[in-house]
Amino acid sequence: MLTDTKIAAIKPPAKGQQEHPDHKVTGLRLRVGAGGAKTWTLRRRVGEKVINRKLGTYPAMRLAAAREAAETMIAALERDGSTEGLDRTFGAAAEAWIEAKNRPDLIRRQLELHVYPDWRDRKLGSIKRAEVRDLIQGLEGDVLPNRVLATIKTIFGYAISQDWIDVSPADRIDKPKAEAPRDRFLSMEEVERVWNATALLGYPEGPWARLLLLTGQRRSEVAGMRWADLDLDAGTWTLTASQTKAKRSHLVPLTPAAVEIIKAMPQLGEYVFSTSANSPIRGFARAKSQIDRWLDSKGNGLGEPWRFHDFRRTASTHMVRLGIPELVVSRVLNHQVQGVTAKVYALHSYAPEKRHALEAWAAEVDRAVNGERGGNVVALRSGE
Repeated sequence: MLTDTKIAAIKPPAKGQQEHPDHKVTGLRLRVGAGGAKTWTLRRRVGEKVINRKLGTYPAMRLAAAREAAETMIAALERDGSTEGLDRTFGAAAEAWIEAKNRPDLIRRQLELHVYPDWRDRKLGSIKRAEVRDLIQGLEGDVLPNRVLATIKTIFGYAISQDWIDVSPADRIDKPKAEAPRDRFLSMEEVERVWNATALLGYPEGPWARLLLLTGQRRSEVAGMRWADLDLDAGTWTLTASQTKAKRSHLVPLTPAAVEIIKAMPQLGEYVFSTSANSPIRGFARAKSQIDRWLDSKGNGLGEPWRFHDFRRTASTHMVRLGIPELVVSRVLNHQVQGVTAKVYALHSYAPEKRHALEAWAAEVDRAVNGERGGNVVALRSGE
């Protein structure tokens, strides 16, 4: 019988590929190629046809997850005779709902800004409740989170009515309480605690959280960082307008500490931080919960609630405290600039000033984590 230990020990064949059937879920197989790739597939007879479907790759998809995915697909095949419902993406379902219900363009724009960047190409059945909660918690304001949650719930409800899914991951997720604009930022003592705790997360969440803090960029933008957009020799990260929430291209200078983190990442695919090799990481709420549990277990928890998005405010607040002009901090954060000249030359303008600001911030984080050591700091130890 397959186990994760046995799977990890399977050696690739000299040529071709081998299949290892799972004895718990009939039809689930692990296909191992000569190059070492391990792929989960489901082989199932539906009527007179035999369907072979790829479920995922190992180790990104462990045995338990492969069995769950196989059972979900088997249920769909037995119910519908096809996997059409499972194959339908959130974006396709949302567009079908918009057309069927003649929803206004404002709804589509809302989805494009706040939901599609993460979920457009996600299979409907793959979206988990924690991901819905995580997405909503990442939205700021006292109105927007409620409106986006209402839209998401309606789309999933429409998908249920069309028999594309059986249950909605948005069910029983309460509306966020209306609140004033957040002004929470972490003190440097809190920065030190959280930085040390991120070491327990491992790849990719731990390095992602540290880079989020060092760059001051939005969490979805750091999660979506692509190798093709990096010049590690020059220490730059270039985002196109389509990659930023602000819909403006943006040049982020990378400090030596940030470059060191990125260079330590395995290149598994297009994205720097990924668990599937073909999509950015998700599940930020789970990572934050792990940090909180560890800090609390050590009696070192943060008394005031915090979010990953507060890293952005933390970086900007402390940069101003360090004497960085607010205009430069605004450029680091890719805030709106005024005037035609400013907009045209926004990508490369203030690049030296932005680099100086981020280097000053990285040095401040290093002092909090490692103590005063003097000199120009080029790397950040784990703090363990």
